[in-house]
Amino acid sequence: MSMPSFEEILELKHRINIVDIIKDYVSLTKRGKNYFGICPFHDDHNPSMSVSSEKQMYKCFVCGAAGDVFHFVKDYEKISYYEAVKRVVDKAGLNISIDINTKTKNSADIKFKEQYDIYDISNKLYQNNLNTSLGKTARNYLSDRKITEDMIKHFQIGLSLNDNNLCKLLINKGYSEDLLVKSGIAIRGNNGTNDIYRNRIMFPLWDINGKTIGFSGRIYEGNDQSKYINTMETDIFKKGSLLYNYNNARESIIKEDKVIIVEGFMDVIRLYSIGINNVLATMGTAITKEQVNLIRKLTNNVILMFDGDSAGEKATLSFIEVSKDIDFDIKIVRLEDDLDPDDYIIKKGKDKMIDHLSHAFTLFDYKMKKVKSNVNLDDPESISKFIKTISKDLEKIDDDIVYELELKKIAKMTGVSLELIESKIKREKKEEKIVVKKKVANYKDNKYDKASKIIIYNMLNNNDIITYYYDNLSYLPNSIDRKLASEIVLYYKKFNSFNTSDFITYLKDDIDLINRTIEIDEGKYNKKINEDEIEDYFDTIREYQKKEQINELQEKLKKETNEVVRKEIAKKIFDIRIKESKK
Repeated sequence: MSMPSFEEILELKHRINIVDIIKDYVSLTKRGKNYFGICPFHDDHNPSMSVSSEKQMYKCFVCGAAGDVFHFVKDYEKISYYEAVKRVVDKAGLNISIDINTKTKNSADIKFKEQYDIYDISNKLYQNNLNTSLGKTARNYLSDRKITEDMIKHFQIGLSLNDNNLCKLLINKGYSEDLLVKSGIAIRGNNGTNDIYRNRIMFPLWDINGKTIGFSGRIYEGNDQSKYINTMETDIFKKGSLLYNYNNARESIIKEDKVIIVEGFMDVIRLYSIGINNVLATMGTAITKEQVNLIRKLTNNVILMFDGDSAGEKATLSFIEVSKDIDFDIKIVRLEDDLDPDDYIIKKGKDKMIDHLSHAFTLFDYKMKKVKSNVNLDDPESISKFIKTISKDLEKIDDDIVYELELKKIAKMTGVSLELIESKIKREKKEEKIVVKKKVANYKDNKYDKASKIIIYNMLNNNDIITYYYDNLSYLPNSIDRKLASEIVLYYKKFNSFNTSDFITYLKDDIDLINRTIEIDEGKYNKKINEDEIEDYFDTIREYQKKEQINELQEKLKKETNEVVRKEIAKKIFDIRIKESKK
């Protein structure tokens, strides 16, 4: 199958459930007939996106993002419409081949295509190197580190050799030396352009869609070099916008509705080896708001398991601070002996790690433990200071049961009565969060807007009204409504039937019309009427048309100086008014 036609795309869509596809990107919870999740298209803190299995459409009631399954994937992954069709077909497991013309690719793919290709070629060469006779020492090293063949394949681990072959290969393929340097895989020296990565075990780094965009190279022989060399920041590799393993772990995170955050990619790989797949790594960088938002798209349940040393403690506190405005349920694991998760599993085993994850601290307990470490329980002043400090965190707990349980813990630990501790807490009950509250403009629809929306809603839901509109009106005051009604008529005439979900697919990239269609279909004027009732709304629009005609004629009258013409214009205005008064 080459580039699919609208009819072919429609057939594909009818074989796919939008909920099954979107839940691979966003955690969804069923409420009534629809599913709700965090909207990935704005800074959403409560589930405000509705996904309808019945209508095969999604709609955010806050930012207005809307469309069918192809629009969702297109906007989420920032790819072209036809690439989104192909991605959905692949995800659904349909055995259909779709060729995507390069003209349909998004601007980023076109602009940086050569860099993506360079990394793809490099990754394949490195993987091949590891499986040659020259990779024997590296394979033995990985085996000693308990990295299995399955782990090597899954994470595409490779090997850079000490022969400068990568640069030679890429230059022979036509890539310029300047681009190799710009892409961060080569460096200029006295002897020309040379590979940056030499004699290192190579770990590819991917963007959120699984494209290779960088590497981390680790030494495995000798100790005279930096342990790791990472790709420098490039046009396509921005460390603060990525999380290692995001593309691989996405499905598992959504299924588990929980994510484990670690520092290094070796921690991810080691956890994978013991059957834990819902893991992401910050790759040793300070957490950014962009990374936090990537996590929020998948789940609100977060376990922080950074390294057990002081740097890991700092990273934990940094994550808590950066994500404080997001409704995360954060739990924390602190590993003893200053170990990172990779070394911890090797030295202490799978069971100990799973036990740690099963008994992670709540955020409150973690903070209390930190404050408590400086408390002298034999000193009344120290206890008083502790209660004042921890009270600030108690104030933020809005779950009454959790609040009471934590209060009892502090009372038991300090010997201070519940009543006295509670008297120090200024706690306000939080109002129940409204899940879907649409931001609307600060004005009311006039009767003409109302009539237009009711007419369009009925056109969306009744083929007879489409025909009736075409034969008896074919005009609406608002330009977008007028265009939408025209597209509905054209669609109906072309296909001899009408379905709103299929119409959304037909509109493809016309986001304004898609949003208007869904807004009207799910808006406050979505009431069905018959042909007799609709005549009243048609008359309202005709009234508007007459007013517009009169306004235009009056403007002409003001500017006209010829008395004969002025009388003609005045007569037209009079005739329109007489005609209206007789109705």
